[in-house]
Amino acid sequence: MKNLTQQLDKYFFWVLMFLAVFIPLYPKFPLFNIPLTYVAVRLEDLIIATVVSIWLFTHIFNYKNYLNQTIYKSFILFWIIGGLSLISALLITYSISPHLGLLHWLRRIEYMSLFIIAATTITKTWQVKVSLAVIFTTAILVAMYGFGQILFDFPVISTTNKEFSKGLVLFLTNGARVNSTFAGHYDLAAYLSIILVLIATLFFYYKNLLHKFLLIALGAVCFVLLGLTAARISFFATFLGIAATFLLGGKKWLLVGLIGASLLLVVAIPDLRHRLVATITVNIMGGGGAKYTPPPDKVTIFTPKKAVPSIDGSGQVATSQATESGAVAVDTVPGEPINTTELGVYRSWGIRFDVEWPRAWAAFLKNPFLGTGYSSLTIATDSDYLRSLGEVGILGTLALILIFIIIIKKMIIFLRGNTNFEKYFIIGGLGTVLVILTSGLFIDVLEASKVAEMFWLILGVAWAAMFLRSSEDRKL
Repeated sequence: MKNLTQQLDKYFFWVLMFLAVFIPLYPKFPLFNIPLTYVAVRLEDLIIATVVSIWLFTHIFNYKNYLNQTIYKSFILFWIIGGLSLISALLITYSISPHLGLLHWLRRIEYMSLFIIAATTITKTWQVKVSLAVIFTTAILVAMYGFGQILFDFPVISTTNKEFSKGLVLFLTNGARVNSTFAGHYDLAAYLSIILVLIATLFFYYKNLLHKFLLIALGAVCFVLLGLTAARISFFATFLGIAATFLLGGKKWLLVGLIGASLLLVVAIPDLRHRLVATITVNIMGGGGAKYTPPPDKVTIFTPKKAVPSIDGSGQVATSQATESGAVAVDTVPGEPINTTELGVYRSWGIRFDVEWPRAWAAFLKNPFLGTGYSSLTIATDSDYLRSLGEVGILGTLALILIFIIIIKKMIIFLRGNTNFEKYFIIGGLGTVLVILTSGLFIDVLEASKVAEMFWLILGVAWAAMFLRSSEDRKL
């Protein structure tokens, strides 16, 4: 078995690279649907499950070594608590459907298992560098496809609602927020945030002018595409992540350039600018433009457009428009903003504070220790922290926090006294963690399949990189 493991390990790295390409690029076509939800099983689920099964088969006899390592024990602890939460939800709180709870639990294991697979597969520095080359090359293709959706009507596969998730081939309308291959602009933005942080860090390692030029070009394209998603939290998270890597890398003077580039992007992209302004004027200050007050004896007439499947700027089906000058959106209620951008920002804020977050908090109070189980909070909570508290309680949340504490602590310790390639990569790894933790304040980024899978995979590569030039044991 040991010889078989060694033979398979020679090729398993390339299996990992295949996943690094396939996960971001393959659209979210449903393979088969699950009753009571529009979350479908997709081809990537089966491929990852197969990879995990092969890894388990080839490493099963080495389990004692893995169980002696703190990082792997923390993952297992989190999964066990998730399983206990599932049992509690079925037998005590009666808050989930068995098959949905099991599906969501297995999905968490699926995403996070890529960390372990990457961390145990990468054994050479050249593999880390190849991994980054593959990740960056894939990012180029993702960006090209995203711009293709805007400029050349490349098709969109979205999962933002029940109808879209059936695998409909859609097209963006003018001013719509780009999705690329990520089935949602928030997911694409979170992915681009990770890529941008890695680019900003590794730029200073490479001395070759061609490498620097390629990184600058990729960074510029991804930065503009990030702006076109108009995802405010990801934009802010990217700024924080890059700023943190500049500080850790001793490049404080570049903060001025980062601020300038960010302001330039905000000025150049109206949708991003308007949403940022509306966040302040509507959500924080409670003001904004005019509010809708329906005329006493007047009905606004709406005329259907040509029934071509498309996505508007809010990610919804665009099949109708108002014919009267100054008419408001068909579903606007009295007191809501008339301006469509302000309306979207207003509702985005309201659904969190009035529906999703109170629901998550109520679930936490119902069972503070184990929560009400995976899937009990429906598809979205728009906050990873409140979602975790509501679904797996304080025990599951603390177990998840423990994983991040171990990873962050080890990375910080590693940075002391290291000046090689791995140092730059680990600084980027810390930046990606900051990006995800910041994004998780307002979106379910750890539940977004493509983002979560790539995040844990990259973090696993970073974990492996810390031991390539060191003889110390992988225990903390």
